[in-house]
Amino acid sequence: MTIKNSRVRFATKLATTIAVIILVSGCSNMGAGVSIGNTKIKASKIQSIVDEMLAARKTVDTTQMDLIEGKQLLRNQAQFAVIKVLFNEIANERNLLVTASDVAQRRGEITTQIGGESNLPNALVSANLAESSFNDYLRILIIVDRLNADFISKGVPESQTSSEVSSALVKMAEKLGVEVNSKYGKWNPDSAAIEADDVTDGAVTPAP
Repeated sequence: MTIKNSRVRFATKLATTIAVIILVSGCSNMGAGVSIGNTKIKASKIQSIVDEMLAARKTVDTTQMDLIEGKQLLRNQAQFAVIKVLFNEIANERNLLVTASDVAQRRGEITTQIGGESNLPNALVSANLAESSFNDYLRILIIVDRLNADFISKGVPESQTSSEVSSALVKMAEKLGVEVNSKYGKWNPDSAAIEADDVTDGAVTPAP
C-alpha cells in the first residue's frame, strides 16, 4: 500500500469517526429542552403540553380569542417550565409553604369567578394555559402574592413589589443557571426570559 493511499484511508476513517460523533451528539441534544440548575425538562415534555393545548382548542370556540401560535407558543411553554422551577426555588429559600389545600382553595375561587367548572376549559384556552399546568399556575400566583406581602411587611411600597419579585426571579435564575434549547429562542439573564431569536420570530423566511 502506498503512503498516499494510506493517508487517504486514514483521512476517510477520521472523517467518518467525526461524523459519527457529531451524529450521536446531535441525537442526544434532540431531547434537550431547558435546564434550571439540576432540574432538566425534556423537549418532549414541553411539546406534550403544547399538544395538549392545541387539542383543547379544538373543543371550544376560539374565534374571539387572542391565541399565540407556532414558535411563540412553544417558547411560552418553555418559559413557563423555567418560571415554575424558579418560583418553587424562591419559595423554598424563603420558607414560603404552599400546600395542596392552598392551591385547591385558589382554584375554587377562580372557578367561582368564571362561573363554574363548566367554563374552565374555555377560560384556560383563552388564557393560553394547559389544564395540566393549571395547578402549577395557581401555585405561582400564591407564591407571588406571598412575596408581595413579605416585601410590603418589610417597607417596600406596594407599587414597587412587582419589580422586587422580578428582581428575585432574575437573581434565582443567575444562582441556579439556566440553559435553553435554541429552538425556543435565546435566554436573557437580565430579564429571566426566553426571547425570540429573530425579530420576525420565524414568521418571515429570508430570501435565498
